[in-house]
Amino acid sequence: MELSIEEKWKRSRAALSMLLGTSIKAISESYGKEGLEKVAKAWEENNKKASKRLMEIVGRQERNLETVARIIDFTDSIYGVEGEWTEIGLKRAIKIEKSCPLAKQFPSETCTLCFSGSMQGIARGVLGHDQVICRMPKSLPGGDDCCEIIIEVKE
Repeated sequence: MELSIEEKWKRSRAALSMLLGTSIKAISESYGKEGLEKVAKAWEENNKKASKRLMEIVGRQERNLETVARIIDFTDSIYGVEGEWTEIGLKRAIKIEKSCPLAKQFPSETCTLCFSGSMQGIARGVLGHDQVICRMPKSLPGGDDCCEIIIEVKE
């Protein structure tokens, strides 16, 4: 059976998200929130370092939340996430994601802690300082009707 490139990617994404979700669940069960916070911190540090390259990939040089938003859109497109930014300002950006093919594979902490940490790393790397936080008060895996991503620059 010959699969199209799109079908191969779809199946690969599903398999990898299942493994990731299983791993996050095992970490949570064995080490609790502390273990998940360590994963989130590692993802944050990884993406903070990767932010310069991600800026090049999306063709942006401005160190602002608009650039952060474009990078998150780029990574979301890889995962098949669909959503839109409802606000992109100087101090705050909010994205509402209504559809995510990965969500059914994840415990909610994968998004609310780990992916939130990942996006915080992108924001901190792009902006060049750590006075920014990312949180996700709503998540599809948590039973909400969307993932709500809020990125805020602290005063």
